[in-house]
Amino acid sequence: MIEYDGTDFAGSQYQPRVRTVQGELEEALNRLTGERTRVRFAGRTDAGVHATGQVVAFCLARRRRGEGIGWPELRRRLNAALPPDLALRSLRPASAGFDPRRDARMRVYRYRIRMAGDKRPADLHRTLEIGDRLDVAAMRAVAAELPGERDFAALGSNAEGRTIRHLREVSVVQRGTSIEIRVTANAFLRRMVRSIVALLLEAGRRRLAPGSVAGLLDAGERVLHGRAAPARGLTLERVIYSNTASATMGSRKKAT
Repeated sequence: MIEYDGTDFAGSQYQPRVRTVQGELEEALNRLTGERTRVRFAGRTDAGVHATGQVVAFCLARRRRGEGIGWPELRRRLNAALPPDLALRSLRPASAGFDPRRDARMRVYRYRIRMAGDKRPADLHRTLEIGDRLDVAAMRAVAAELPGERDFAALGSNAEGRTIRHLREVSVVQRGTSIEIRVTANAFLRRMVRSIVALLLEAGRRRLAPGSVAGLLDAGERVLHGRAAPARGLTLERVIYSNTASATMGSRKKAT
């Protein structure tokens, strides 16, 4: 499992000539082990999006443990080789055939908002600060209309394939001037979570009436003309697997 501050990354997936989470991880593995290996992710995150519970997997052709390096020491050395905004929270062998994306059952994202001009410089890159006072009750009413298995093309980016997703939960919690939105689903379309947040912000500003969500989704047209909430407030918090999908097997070479 890895954690990263997405502020200075162009996203999680490798792209040529720009800084990505995958690129940094693969380069650190190469420097440490002398091997070129591909790191696979549980889910793609866009530029500026953070993660505290991203799951990745990679294979090493040579047994580092057989050379006297155990998993805790390998994790320590990898973290020493990684930049300050990227770290391995845990490292362990995975079961044969484990795929961090295909084996995931649910993914949980959190979006943080601070309203009414309550500035907190320390949270600049992890929280969306707005000057408005939001109608949180209206946000919760709209959030309650979203869960279910349906076509979410209206909340995804253009030119995507299958757009049916199972959205399990959307919660809105207020603590003083802070609002946390959590969204849980089996999978997401690109920018879907940020589009959901943008929809809830419209409700909070009384520009979207509760009861109108089903009509917007059924229309199948891009909601809010493609606008999405800024990336900086979004964090991939957790990836959920079945009890057996990521069971450890010490004799395997794949690591998570």
